[in-house]
Amino acid sequence: MRDQITALKELQKIDIDLKEIEINLEKFPNIISDFNSEINQHKESITNQKTALSDIEKEKSLLESELEQNELSIKKSEEKLFEIKTHKEYEALQKEIAEMKRNNSELEEQILQMLEDLDINEKKIVEDEEKLDSKETDYTQKIEEYQLQIEELKVVHEPKIAEKNKILERISSEVIPIYENVSSKNGQALALVVNELCTGCNMNIPPQLYNHILTEAEIHQCPSCKRILYTTQGE
Repeated sequence: MRDQITALKELQKIDIDLKEIEINLEKFPNIISDFNSEINQHKESITNQKTALSDIEKEKSLLESELEQNELSIKKSEEKLFEIKTHKEYEALQKEIAEMKRNNSELEEQILQMLEDLDINEKKIVEDEEKLDSKETDYTQKIEEYQLQIEELKVVHEPKIAEKNKILERISSEVIPIYENVSSKNGQALALVVNELCTGCNMNIPPQLYNHILTEAEIHQCPSCKRILYTTQGE
C-alpha cells in the first residue's frame, strides 16, 4: 500500500499545482479586463467632459450674440430718444431701455459664470488626460506582464494534466473516489501523522489506528477530518 500513498502524495502535489494554475488562468484575464474597463471609463469620462465643455461654449456664444444684439437695440433706442416729441413716449422708451440694460446685466453675469466654468472644466480635462496617459502607460505594462504569465501557464497546464493522468493509472480505482471526495471537501486529501496527531485537523489519532497506519497495509482515514493518513516511516 506504500506505493499507493506515494502515488497519492504525487497526485496531491499535482492537484495543488493545477489548482493554482487554473485559478490564475481564470483570474488574470479578469484583471486585464478590469484594467481595460477602468481605462475605458476614464476615456468616456473625458469624452463626456469635452461634450459638456462644447455645450457650454455653444450656449456662451448664443448669449454673447444675444448680448450684442441687445447692445445694438439699446444704442438705437437711445438715439431715438432725441426724436421723441411727447413725455409719455419718452418715459416708455426709457423704461424699455432700462429693461434691456437689466437683461444685458444678467446676460453678462451668466457669461462670466460660463467663462469660470469653462476655465475650471478645461483644467480638469487637462489633469484627467495627464492621469489617463500615466495610467495607460502603467496598465499597458501590467497587461503585457499578465498576458505573458497567461501564455506561460497555458504551456505548463496540459503537461500537468498528462502527468496527473499517468499518476492516476497507478492508483487503485477504489482509492480514487476517496481521494476525490475528501479533496473536494477539505482542499487536500492527505495529511501527515506526527506523534499520533493528524496535521490536517490537529486531532489525536487513536493508538490502535496509528499502529495500523504504521503497517501501511491499507488506506486509513482520519476519524475527524477524513483525510487519508500517512507517516514518514520508511522515507
